[in-house]
Amino acid sequence: MNKNYNYNELVRFYNRSLKKLRSLLALGKNPYKQDILTRRITRLAELLKGMQTQLKLSHATAVLATGFVMFQPNAAKAQSFPTIVANPYGLTAVPTASAAWSTPWFVDLDNDGDKDIMSGSGPGDFYYYQNTGTPSVPSFSAPVMNPFGLSAPYSTYSQSSFVDIDNDGDLDMFAGVQSGDIWYWENNGTASVPSFTLGYTNPNPFGLTIIPDPYGYSAGSFVDIDNDGDMDFVSGSYYGNTYYYENTGTASAAAFIAPVMNPFGITGTGSVYSTATFVDLDGDGDKDMFACDGPYFDYFQNTGTASSPAFAPLVQNPFMLTVLTGSLNGASASFADLDADGDLDLISGASNGNLFYFQNAGSTGVAKIEEFAGVSVYPNPTTSNVTLKLNNTSEALSIQVTNVLGQVISTSTISNSTNVIELPEAKGMYFVKVSTLTDDKSKMFKITKN
Repeated sequence: MNKNYNYNELVRFYNRSLKKLRSLLALGKNPYKQDILTRRITRLAELLKGMQTQLKLSHATAVLATGFVMFQPNAAKAQSFPTIVANPYGLTAVPTASAAWSTPWFVDLDNDGDKDIMSGSGPGDFYYYQNTGTPSVPSFSAPVMNPFGLSAPYSTYSQSSFVDIDNDGDLDMFAGVQSGDIWYWENNGTASVPSFTLGYTNPNPFGLTIIPDPYGYSAGSFVDIDNDGDMDFVSGSYYGNTYYYENTGTASAAAFIAPVMNPFGITGTGSVYSTATFVDLDGDGDKDMFACDGPYFDYFQNTGTASSPAFAPLVQNPFMLTVLTGSLNGASASFADLDADGDLDLISGASNGNLFYFQNAGSTGVAKIEEFAGVSVYPNPTTSNVTLKLNNTSEALSIQVTNVLGQVISTSTISNSTNVIELPEAKGMYFVKVSTLTDDKSKMFKITKN
């Protein structure tokens, strides 16, 4: 009994420490205490693993396993968006004379492995920016208005989102608009050559209904928030509320029920024109919610699970994010690893039509675009090992592989143009740190092993 009691006490201490660390990471505060908590959690994890082996407690193992999935200190600490750039990589503002209101969304519409952008606008038209570059060096072409058979919906202030709603292997498009309606375009083309057809004469298909806020402004995205295998829909609104449409159908036959306002502990953002974007920013396996809220960014951390979400109170402008230039309103937020460095970057629309890019610079808070432009690690995800390739450099580099607990798996020095980096047999997330031997410049690659 004493062994069980001691074990359970340590589990509770582990979980309390973990909760404190995640809170500090989300707020971007007190790095000294973050390091103390990280070391404490690592020691507790090793101690508890040993106790599990001795006690053979299957239930205790299951309890602790949740904590291990949640604790990914390097992944969580890597979120940092210190700089803002308007219209990089050849992007231009949405080309409308007035009421521009860009709402960019990352999507690979031509199925070539890099992220293109589709943006709505104030007048309601859609603008497609094709990425003619590569996954690590993007280059966007001039925007094309209403491509692939799209047309402006019968309302203004459109925002697109993409999902394979009919499970036929290509991406269909939905769009929220000022009226609060949700429009649907079915993709009758292919994953590489889309062709969109307005799915219904009227908006709000599959049981979706108009946003209940008096002034509408639907702006949302699809996410399997209850982890049941089909995609639900979550939308912001004019008054800053969040509306959840649960999909009670299937992955190929969607059926949405009446929306629930501010579920799972979500609160109103306190401003107007809120959006809803879902992304796992803390690397714990469940989806957090990110919202544009006037000129601010609001982060709702999911402290629940992938099947039972529970969102913490909003944190405004976390991860070193700043308000948009001047008094601009934000219009959307979309995430993608635009520079192929292993973390998610952010792009935001704005009321003046520009597209604002926030590069994820990692825990240093300093963007290092050129320092390791000649280093690539692939494949990612991987099922075995990864290859590290040196392009246009002959300098010897130090390589360190760590796991999600920050434990060093291996270290080596390489100078060959192509090198195989061995990963442990266990599936999970690993980090490959590449450093110069002379001036200690470094870059971290996050690797997923399936």
